[in-house]
Amino acid sequence: MTPPGAAAAGPLAPVQATALTAAASRDAPGWRGAAAEFIDGLPAQRSLLALAASIDELLAGPQVVEAHGARLHDALLRDLGPVVERHPLIAASRLEGAVRLAIADAVAPFAVLGRLTDFPPGTPEEFIEALPRLVGAAMDRWAGELALTTPLRGALDRLRHEEAAAVDAAFELACDDLRAALTATEMPAVLEALTAARSRFATVDAAEQARHDARAHAAVCDAVLAFAAQDRRRLADAADRLTAALDQRSAWLRGTHRPQWLRPRHAAEPAWRRVVLLLRAASDRLAETIWMDVWEALGAVLDAYTQVRTLQPLPGAQAAPGLAVVVEPTIENAIVRSQSRLAALRRTVVEASAAENPPLPPRTAELLLSRIETAAADRRPALPQASRTPPDVDEDEDSHAAVARAHRAAPALVRVLGERQAAGLTAGLGDEDLRLLDGVVHSSEIARSRTAHPVLDPLLDRLLGQLADSPEFTGRVRATFGLLLEQTLRFLVSRADLEARTWGGPDADYRRALREGERRPREAELQRDYHQWLATGQLGGLVAVEVGDVAQGRADVATTFGSLRYVTEVKRELRDASREHLEAAHLAQAAEYGGANVPFGQLLVLDLTPHPRGAPRVDERVWLARHRPPGSSTDRFVVVGVVTGNRRTPHQL
Repeated sequence: MTPPGAAAAGPLAPVQATALTAAASRDAPGWRGAAAEFIDGLPAQRSLLALAASIDELLAGPQVVEAHGARLHDALLRDLGPVVERHPLIAASRLEGAVRLAIADAVAPFAVLGRLTDFPPGTPEEFIEALPRLVGAAMDRWAGELALTTPLRGALDRLRHEEAAAVDAAFELACDDLRAALTATEMPAVLEALTAARSRFATVDAAEQARHDARAHAAVCDAVLAFAAQDRRRLADAADRLTAALDQRSAWLRGTHRPQWLRPRHAAEPAWRRVVLLLRAASDRLAETIWMDVWEALGAVLDAYTQVRTLQPLPGAQAAPGLAVVVEPTIENAIVRSQSRLAALRRTVVEASAAENPPLPPRTAELLLSRIETAAADRRPALPQASRTPPDVDEDEDSHAAVARAHRAAPALVRVLGERQAAGLTAGLGDEDLRLLDGVVHSSEIARSRTAHPVLDPLLDRLLGQLADSPEFTGRVRATFGLLLEQTLRFLVSRADLEARTWGGPDADYRRALREGERRPREAELQRDYHQWLATGQLGGLVAVEVGDVAQGRADVATTFGSLRYVTEVKRELRDASREHLEAAHLAQAAEYGGANVPFGQLLVLDLTPHPRGAPRVDERVWLARHRPPGSSTDRFVVVGVVTGNRRTPHQL
């Protein structure tokens, strides 16, 4: 008879694992020793199917996990580094088994977390491809524990730059944004996280058409945002898109194998469908002028009002307070604005308190009425927002109310314009006009997301969000510098892809791999290429090179929009292209050109350092830097973009 240790490395390992699990369930004599020997031999298994099936069988036995969970965990992670290099798929299967043990609380999570977050450059794609799903499962399990989730989110950010894992990592980051929305307690924070999640889900859907889960989640975010804005048309459209996405996803997955440990995510999808159905029913009822069938109408409203606190639409979540933060004020505001609905609610509460078997939960109706009566008592006179400044209201409180109103009624507008600009604009608009405007912005966002670039669009959104920290980044400045920034990012993306023949042959390409003793390209070559890119695009006629009398110097590339001027400084680097060195060497000069105009500029650097193992991704080489000269009280913002030169073609690598 083959010893258990040897059997674990052979083709019959799954059969042996099944026999051991059955023996453990009967507490057969000797099963513990045999199981320990089998587990010790399992790392020698070189068949992916046999290894995965054996792990499944062992983890299906609670007695085996209880007795030998730590031993199995250590065996799966033993000498994993060399296995990643030689057999990446085997290594990924072993890591998955260890993650499942940690998620089941059979072992402490720290060893697994170290493996999930430690993948050096050059890690095989087959192993990298499996990581986002495992990291996402870990984030589901330890949601809310920052000490654990912070490094996991950092790992997802890094995986987003790996081609094999980029789409899956973006999906998991979107789930994390959605999780943040569901746990936030302030409406602006909830809606900001929801819009961020929606954008990520839409980008994933555009990048990979088969991602019906991303399409469904984007529709869910749209539905919640539409309910907050009381836009029934958008809410109905989102509900229809959610139904179509979930139906298609169900059809595609029918008959396929779905691991037991990943089923909570699939089980959460019906909860999302129920959320949207509740919101749609409540929205339809709140849109009615009066309630003729009061009990039925209030039933739909109270369902949405109460059940958002108990639904669990993400695995690992105990409740969804973020949904309540959006849904409850929306319902309360809608009722307090309608005297007929408020009167119906009052009467219903009175009747329910006197009835033996009330058709609605009286405690919930009383709570809703109490909160609405309080809001009605505190309600200010219905004056236009722009002219309303009561003497007893602090300006900060007024500003906070304007921001909250903007987030509630026009979340898409807030995402595009920024919080300050959107709050100022909404102050002069009524609710109907504001919903109309937000609908236009939302539609354009949807149209854009359908053709979204998986690298450029998230990068542009991130930079615009960081630039919004400047109080001067509003209005015309935001529009013009945003346009220049988008063109610059498109230039960087194109130069990361275009073949050498575009420049007239390899020798003319300033990005070419350099031979020993060969002349190094000058920054003038990058400057000329960038200027031609801008001059032949949307900014033709607005861009010039070597412009004099700018901060007592000459600007490499200047782009002007009337009186607004943005300077792009161009440099090259031969020795150290790290972020720290580039900022220390060139940031002060690039920022100096903004001393007599708006404090925004750009720095392009041609990196000619060696790249023997490949070039970094575009979004790893673009960031926003700040510089404040001594004695100044204002930050200057410089977008730094690095063009990778001295690089080999994929074939040469």
